[in-house]
Order: sequence, then C-alpha cells, then structure tokens
Amino acid sequence: MDALEHLMAAYFHQDWVLDGGTVSDTVSAFLGERRDLVARCASQIEELLAVDLPEGALQEKLTGWGSDYYAGDTDDDYRAWLDDVRKQIRASLASAAS
Repeated sequence: MDALEHLMAAYFHQDWVLDGGTVSDTVSAFLGERRDLVARCASQIEELLAVDLPEGALQEKLTGWGSDYYAGDTDDDYRAWLDDVRKQIRASLASAAS
C-alpha cells in the first residue's frame, strides 16, 4: 500500500487543510506525482475497500499511515471518502489518457 500510504502521510497529514484547504484540492496536488504512483494509489484504494475490516480498523489504518483527515464517526464515512478520492484520481487518469 505504498502509494496510498504516501497520499495519507504526505498530503492528508496534520496540516493538510493549510496546504490544500479542501479534499479535492489536496487530491489535485497529489495528481502531480508520478503517474505510476497515482495509478497505483487508485488501485490500492480499491483493494483496501474490498477488505472486510472490523469497525474502527479503517480509520485506525489510515491514521497509522499519517492521515489526520476526519471523515466521520464510522468506517462507512471513511469508505465513502476514500471512494470519492479514488473517483477523482480515476477521472484525472482517464482524462489524461484521452
């Protein structure tokens, strides 16, 4: 999960709001990384979302990777947030490919 860990630690760290301001802006900044890293991140989000984790484990995992983003009180909130991030990455990759 190296690419997803990089996104969490380097972009959604404790000062992410100061650096980007919004989730969309923060993900847009990440899209400037190497294309293979960005593509791998989208795939790793899909892999993570496919795993059945006990409640609280997803937030704990993201926090352990350096994320300070608060998506809500449940793992469903974090799943929805990660899915939105994945969609933004995939849309960017698709538009760059055309």
